[in-house]
Amino acid sequence: MRKDEIMHIVSCADDNYARHLGGMFVSLLTNMDQEREVKLYVIDGGIKPDNKKRLEETTLKFGVPIEFLEVDTKMYEHAVESSHITKAAYYRISIPDLIKDESIKRMIYIDCDALVLEDISKLWDLDIAPYTVAAVEDAGQHERLKEMNVTDTGKYFNSGIMIIDFESWRKQNITEKVINFINEHPDEDFLVLHDQDALNAILYDQWYELHPRWNAQTYIMLKLKTPSTLLGRKQYNETRENPAIVHFCGGEKPWNSNTKHPYRDEYFHYMSYTKWNTIGNPAINQ
Repeated sequence: MRKDEIMHIVSCADDNYARHLGGMFVSLLTNMDQEREVKLYVIDGGIKPDNKKRLEETTLKFGVPIEFLEVDTKMYEHAVESSHITKAAYYRISIPDLIKDESIKRMIYIDCDALVLEDISKLWDLDIAPYTVAAVEDAGQHERLKEMNVTDTGKYFNSGIMIIDFESWRKQNITEKVINFINEHPDEDFLVLHDQDALNAILYDQWYELHPRWNAQTYIMLKLKTPSTLLGRKQYNETRENPAIVHFCGGEKPWNSNTKHPYRDEYFHYMSYTKWNTIGNPAINQ
């Protein structure tokens, strides 16, 4: 990628997670190459006006505005939900269709429950051709592709951090294919991992594998899973020693008072620079 190219970063949140998105953006903007230009987008999963204002004020302290994107929620009316996964999690599927500027060829999607601790341009500058997305293998060692009867051999990625190639995605009508897969499987016992299952079912053989440092999932950071290969174990050790993006997936959120996550303090450090730092302790409010 050209060094003068604008980096396009997108996330998604509902009103409950807006504050955590603010902390993620602060970490990204603090640790990026200040000579690079970035544009931020937020898929609005029901963020109230006061929290939108706090988000905008948070990133404008860095001189970076936010463009809010609206999704046709009817597209996801049959999507399976759970106690900790709402329909807002599915909206990332629509990202390439929400961006009308044809000069934008790719985006990086980052979940709102993450901290970006390394210069995001290192990820942006990667050449992932001819793949449609780049991601990290899900550390849960799920057998979801086999259980969904998709393939017995493919790897299953975590959709919390993705580089998305718009041209490849649109050419193959990936959004339509993923939504069709969701609508064809309305049973909550089938799409166990929700949008991630559907994305993997369509893209299982079209993704570029990133080093797990770029999606340091809780399974890795808390040493809950051990890879079967020597290379995998080496990469997990490298990830724990120097994560590029810490992803607080699962129940071990840093704002939970009993969490054992080693990056809990870093979360509160970045939250202290958001516009939520004056309205109480985030651990109490969420």
